[in-house]
Amino acid sequence: MPKRKKLFKNPQKTLDRFSEKRGRGRPYKVRASEVTGRAYNYRLIFSQTWDALGRHLLRATTEQEVLQAFEGTAYKNEFEHIASLILIVLREAQFPKTNKEAQINFLADSLAARGMVTPRTSRDICGKARAKEHAKSPHKIVRKEFYVECSCGYKGPARDNACRKCGAEIPLSFDELLSPRLF
Repeated sequence: MPKRKKLFKNPQKTLDRFSEKRGRGRPYKVRASEVTGRAYNYRLIFSQTWDALGRHLLRATTEQEVLQAFEGTAYKNEFEHIASLILIVLREAQFPKTNKEAQINFLADSLAARGMVTPRTSRDICGKARAKEHAKSPHKIVRKEFYVECSCGYKGPARDNACRKCGAEIPLSFDELLSPRLF
């Protein structure tokens, strides 16, 4: 059986166009840094205006009522195009009912993606970014010790910046550390 003379390395049209794999990464086009930054800003906005805004938002049943709640604030233009999303978030079963701070944080994290992803995904993005930020330095210095020679005659490691025998504290001023020692 004779071989084909010319094999196509990259055919122009594939037979099966639906089997192409999706690329790696998020399928939606939101940056986590933008979402977390906006969530932080929304937290500040809501914490400043929640006393006047919170009662009206929690009672709102339509988009018009949500827009009326923002009417007296300077942030009306910020939230007018996501009024329907605000209403959806306020009516979620997981929305905190009593704690003011929890309500502010929940609403801010849910609205941060501005509807490009679901409110749950927006909260997940914010939570992952906060967890990553807190996990940067898992280790902390619990106690620092110095080797001291005290005027009471004790020679050895200090405990809590003081002599273990008499309790005299170690002076830690910058000038004393730089001055030459005369023994």
